[in-house]
Amino acid sequence: MTDRGSSEKTEFLLEIETAWTALQAALAGFSDSEMTGPQDQEGWTVKDHLTHITAWEASVISFLQGRPRHEGLGVDESVYSNSSFDDINAVIQRQRMELPLDQATAQLQATHRRLMDLLEPLTDADLALPLRAFLPSSPADDRRRAIDIVRDNTSAHFSEHLAWIEALGQKNEPD
Repeated sequence: MTDRGSSEKTEFLLEIETAWTALQAALAGFSDSEMTGPQDQEGWTVKDHLTHITAWEASVISFLQGRPRHEGLGVDESVYSNSSFDDINAVIQRQRMELPLDQATAQLQATHRRLMDLLEPLTDADLALPLRAFLPSSPADDRRRAIDIVRDNTSAHFSEHLAWIEALGQKNEPD
């Protein structure tokens, strides 16, 4: 089994905060037009990456509240259950494409705060619980723990998108 990072809550929260701070620092270097203009090879702008991150963090909020993750993502259950991540992400992008940048960034901040508030009362033991402890309708063979779901949609996700966002920033630099 690969090491997915510390299961100690304090270290885990620091991991999230470190990745979040790095993401926020990168975003601070973009103008509004740089966040909504240039597109990566998938056709995503910086704003698209932000709305995507927001949606997946919202899916974790749903998970922690015992609600299906598709509700937090804002996609139909059939899309969530029967589609690839790429297809789900395309739906998320299309749904939020017209969202003004100021609303997208406000939603990102509010969703992140809400998720961190939900994580605060959880213990190490809570975070070590299997997926089914929070979402009983999950497949019985899904052996992921709560901490895995949260990490995959916070610190690991921020770092993944940070690389793509930084690449978009390099497109903005004069040659």
